Amino acid sequence: MRGMELAAFALGLACCVGAAAQGPGAAAVASDVRAIRDLRAASNQGIAAHSVAQAVAPFAEDAVFVFGGGGSAVGRKAMAAAFASDFADPAFLTYVRAPARISLSDTGARAVEQGTWTGLWREAAGETRYSGDYTANWAHTPNGWRVRGELYVTLRCEGPRCGP
Repeated sequence: MRGMELAAFALGLACCVGAAAQGPGAAAVASDVRAIRDLRAASNQGIAAHSVAQAVAPFAEDAVFVFGGGGSAVGRKAMAAAFASDFADPAFLTYVRAPARISLSDTGARAVEQGTWTGLWREAAGETRYSGDYTANWAHTPNGWRVRGELYVTLRCEGPRCGP
C-alpha cells in the first residue's frame, strides 16, 4: 500500500510539474513585470506633464475605475475626462502611483499590481497631499498589457483641501 501511495504522489507531482512548465517561465514573468512597471511609469510621467493621452495610454477602452473618494468612471474616455478636469485645476500638480508588487497569473494572461498613490495640489493656502493604496487589474492583449480596472482608496489627507 505504501508503494502505491508513493507512486500516486509521484504521478501527481509529475502532473503538476508538467503543468507549471507550461506556464510563463521566469524570464517571461520578469519581462511582463518590467513591461507593466514601464507602462505605469509612462502614465505617471503623462500625469506630471498634464498629457491626457499619455496618462490614459495603458487603459483598456472599457476599463473600470473607482477613485479614492469613492466615485467611479467606466471607460477610457471617462478616465480621460477625469484627468482633463484635474489638469484644468491650476493647483493640481500630479498623481504618482508607486507599484509595490506585481503578480502574474499562472497563464501569464492577467496580472495584479498593488501599491501606493499620492496626489498633490499646491495653492496659496499651502500644499495638499492625498494618499493611499491601490490595486490594478491588468490583461495581456494583442496590443500589450492594458489596465482593465483600478481601485484607489484614500487613506490620508494633509493640507488645506482636506475635510474634517
